[in-house]
Amino acid sequence: MRARSIKFAALIACAVIAGVPPLGFVGFLETNATQRIEEDLAGYADRVIEHLELTLDEAVLVLTQLAEAGVVRCDPASMEAMRRAIFDSYLLREIAVVDAAGTRLCSDTIYHTERWTLSRDYAVNAAIDVAVVVDEATFQRSLALRYRVGEDRMVVAYFAPNSLGLDILPEQWRNNGLARLALTDGTEFPTVPRQSAFYGKPPEDIEDALVATAVSNRYPINAVVRVARATVMQDFQSIKAYALVAMSVFAAVVLGIAVYIARRGPTTSDDIAAGMRKGEFIPYYQPVINISNGRLEGCEVLVRRRRRDGSIEVPAAFIAQAEIDGQIVPMTRQLMHSVINDVGELYARRPQLTVAFNLCAQHFRDDEIVRDVDEIFSGSPIRPSQLVFEVTERFPLADFTKAKTIIARLQALGAKVALDDAGTGHSGLAALHRLGMDIVKIDKLFIDPIDASTTQAPIVDSLVALAKSFGMAMVAEGVETLDQVNYLRAKGVDQAQGYLFAPPLPAASFAALVAAMIPLRDAPQSASEPERAAG
Repeated sequence: MRARSIKFAALIACAVIAGVPPLGFVGFLETNATQRIEEDLAGYADRVIEHLELTLDEAVLVLTQLAEAGVVRCDPASMEAMRRAIFDSYLLREIAVVDAAGTRLCSDTIYHTERWTLSRDYAVNAAIDVAVVVDEATFQRSLALRYRVGEDRMVVAYFAPNSLGLDILPEQWRNNGLARLALTDGTEFPTVPRQSAFYGKPPEDIEDALVATAVSNRYPINAVVRVARATVMQDFQSIKAYALVAMSVFAAVVLGIAVYIARRGPTTSDDIAAGMRKGEFIPYYQPVINISNGRLEGCEVLVRRRRRDGSIEVPAAFIAQAEIDGQIVPMTRQLMHSVINDVGELYARRPQLTVAFNLCAQHFRDDEIVRDVDEIFSGSPIRPSQLVFEVTERFPLADFTKAKTIIARLQALGAKVALDDAGTGHSGLAALHRLGMDIVKIDKLFIDPIDASTTQAPIVDSLVALAKSFGMAMVAEGVETLDQVNYLRAKGVDQAQGYLFAPPLPAASFAALVAAMIPLRDAPQSASEPERAAG
C-alpha cells in the first residue's frame, strides 16, 4: 500500500509541474523517450539470446542423438542419419564427423557447398564446444557446435548464418543500426542487416549510439544491439512542435494513470513479501537414496508455497522473482528454521542423514549466508556436518573469488557444498575445481536419455570420470526408471533422487519415511548423545 501511495504522489507531482517552461517539459519527454528506446533495445537483445539458446539446445539434442546412433562410424546408415537430421532442421547447414585435427571424415552433402574451417572454440561442458567457423572462399564467419564422442572423433554441426537470430531490428532502424554475436573472448559473428550503412564496419562507427547487451547464462555468447540515437529520435522532433499544446493533455493523462495505479493490485514482489510474512513458503523434502544398498542418505529441501486456501504452488511461480529482487535470502533463512522445526529431532537421532539447501548467486554477494548458517544451526538438533549446500546457477556468480571464500567458510563450519545441475550452468565444470566443491549433482537432462539399450552416455560418463578424478561424491537427479539405476550403479554413481524413489514430500510424509527406513534401533548414535538417541 505504501509503495502504491508513493507512486500515486509522484505521478500527481508530474501533473502539477505540467506548467513548467516548455524547454524543461521537452527535456522531460526526451529523457523518457530515450529510456523507452533503451528498454526496447534491451528487449531485442534478450530475444536474440533467447532464440540463440533454443537454436543451440536443439543442435545439442541432434548431435547427442547422432552420437548415440553411432554416426562416427561413417557407414551408409550414419550418412543417412546425418542427411535426415539436416532435412528435419532448418537451423543447420551441414553435419560432419571430424577427427582430432579437424579433418572431415564424412559429411552430409545435401547443402554443403562452401569449405568451412574451424577457427576458435570455447568449452560449454565436458563434451561440447562452441566454435567459430570461417568460409575459406568468402571469409564469412558463422557458428558450429562440436560434440566430442571419443579421443579422436567429433560430430560437428554447422549453422546457417540466417538461423542465428540476428535479423530482429525494426525496419525503421535497420538502415542505421546493427546487431552482432560474440564469444566471451570477443570473437565476433556476422553483423546484420546487410542494408545497414554500418554493415561490415566497426561498431565504433556508430556515433552517439544507443547500446543494449544480453548475455547467455548457458553458452559463452553475448549479443549487442547498436542503433544511432539520431535515427531513433526522429519521431521526437515532431513532439517538440506540439509540446505546449500537449502539456495540458499530459497532466490529465498522468492523473488518470495515477488513479489506475492506485487501484491496481500488488506486484509479484509485493505478493512474495506478503507470503513470507504469513509463513506460506514451506519446505518439501525429496529423499536421496544410496542405489548401492537401498539406504536413505538424506534429502534435498525444495520450497513450495502453501496458500491460505490450501493450494500448493511450485517454485516456477515465484522463485525467479525472489532471486531477482533479493527476497531469496530471507526466504532461505525461513526454510532453515522450518527444517529444524520439521525434522530436527529426527536428524538428531540419525546423524548419518544429510539435508541439502539450494543457494543461488544472490547468496554469494556477501557473507550473510555464512552468518545465517552459523547462527541458525549452532546448537540446533541438526549438526553442521549434516548440511549440504547446492550451488545453483540460474544467474552467474559475479565474483568467483568471493564465492570461493564463502564456500570455504561454509565448509569450515562442517558443511559440504555441491555443484547442482553439473554441465548445464553458466560456469560449467570449470567451477568444480576452482570453487572447491565436494559433490557433483548430475542434471536430469543427461539422465533422461538412458534406457535399457544404453551402453554409453557421453556426458554422464565424462561427469563421473571428472568427479572421480577430483575425489568428489556424485548424486544423480531425476532418476525415474530401473534401467537408469542399473546404468548409474555400473558407472559407480552411489546416490540418486527422483520420482522412481519418491517425489518431494511434505514434512509429515518425509518423517514417516525416515522412521520406516531407519528405525531408531538401526540409527547410529552420536557419542555425545547416547541417552537422547535411546529415547
